[in-house]
Amino acid sequence: MLAAIAMTRLRNIFILLTLLSCSQKSKFESNESFPGNLHNEKISLIDSLGALEISVPNRYDTFFTWTHFSDCGKPCNEIKYRFQPKNLKVTKESGFVWKGEPKDSIDRLTISHSGWFEFRAVGDFYFINETHKTLLNELPKDPSTYKLGKDTIEKIGDRYFSIIEVDIFDSTENQFSRKVIGTTTIRANEIRFTYDLLTKKKDTLFDNFFDRSRKSIRSIRISNGS
Repeated sequence: MLAAIAMTRLRNIFILLTLLSCSQKSKFESNESFPGNLHNEKISLIDSLGALEISVPNRYDTFFTWTHFSDCGKPCNEIKYRFQPKNLKVTKESGFVWKGEPKDSIDRLTISHSGWFEFRAVGDFYFINETHKTLLNELPKDPSTYKLGKDTIEKIGDRYFSIIEVDIFDSTENQFSRKVIGTTTIRANEIRFTYDLLTKKKDTLFDNFFDRSRKSIRSIRISNGS
């Protein structure tokens, strides 16, 4: 009799633990499918700039790199690395043949730096501070369509980053756009992380874009450069 009761209790406990396990797994999988979640990537930069590790959104399942050539030659060329969803059109800016940005949807992270650089013994904080002020001055100043959000300089890992948020509304196309620009240096050579979103709807992805982009920037670590 006692043995039967004990077996019944053990069976009930096992069933309860199984249900809890399934519940936690379901919650985890639901959380993983959320469009803002991140996964880690490692990128080798050209020449002696080293490598960087960064967490990017799970939806960014396509990566490619190219040289954005300019008419003024190598000093003006940019090396670009891009993450984006595979269901969006792949575009590569170029000074030679360029048909412009997509008009309907953009969702991407572009990492860029000059194709020509020299290492300089300039304090990184001074350089980033000047870069931050220059970027703020260069951005459009129309509060009805182009609104500046947060702008800060943060110490992330062993480097200073300029971070600027921009909110844009195109009333003619009824489109919403958000941009986050993160900038740091490798021995006073600028490297920029630009997060872009263009959409016609204000959904969860749009609402969380600033926070998720900042989270990605704060994950950046650069190694083997200086």
